[in-house]
Amino acid sequence: MNKRQSNKLNSYQSVKGVLEDNRNIYESVGIINQSVESFFSMVNEIDTIATRTEMDTTGETSAKIVAKEKLATLASSLAASGAVFAFEESDVELEASLAYTYSDLRYARDAETLQISRAIEADLLDHQVEVAEYMVSEENLVQLHNMIEEFEDSLEIRGGVKSSSVAETRRLAILFRAADDLLNKKLDRFIVRLKAEHPTFFDAYQNARMIIDL
Repeated sequence: MNKRQSNKLNSYQSVKGVLEDNRNIYESVGIINQSVESFFSMVNEIDTIATRTEMDTTGETSAKIVAKEKLATLASSLAASGAVFAFEESDVELEASLAYTYSDLRYARDAETLQISRAIEADLLDHQVEVAEYMVSEENLVQLHNMIEEFEDSLEIRGGVKSSSVAETRRLAILFRAADDLLNKKLDRFIVRLKAEHPTFFDAYQNARMIIDL
C-alpha cells in the first residue's frame, strides 16, 4: 500500500476496534449491524491483501531514483486523465482504480510502484480508444510501458509484476473506495443518530475516524 492507503487502514482499524467494543449499542438494530459487518469484511480483506503484497525494497540508486520519478510523473498524469473519463462515464470502480497521485507512486515501496503502474497501464489499455479523447494517446501508453520496463530494469528484478499483483492493486483501490463510501454515507450518519443516547461511543468513533497525515 502507499502511505495514503496505509493511513486510511490505520483509521479503519481504529474504527473497527471502537465498533467491536460497543456492539451492545447497535447490534439489535439490523440495518446498522449489517453495515458494520460489511465494513469489517472490507477491512479484513484490505488487511489480508496488504499483508500478502507487502515487500521491503529499501536502498535507492541514482538510476532508480531518476527512473522512479519519471515513471511517477507520467503514470500519475495519465491516470488523472483516465479518471476524468471514468468520472464522466460514472464508472466508480475504474475511477477508484486510477486514483493515484505522483506522491503515491514516487514514495511507495519499489515493488508497489511497479504494481500500481502496471495496473494503471492495464486500465488505460482496456479503454484505449475512449481515453484517446482525454489526452491519453497510443504514444503515451508506449512511453508508459517503456518507463515501467526502465524502472524494473533499474531494480534488477526482471520478470515483472505478476497479473495477480496487478489485480490485487486494483482490488485494494476498489475496497478503499467502497469502505470510504460505506463510512461516509452510512455509518457516520447512523452514529450521529446514536449520539444523544451514547455520547461516549460517538466521541470514540469520531476520534477513530481521524486519519493522520493524509
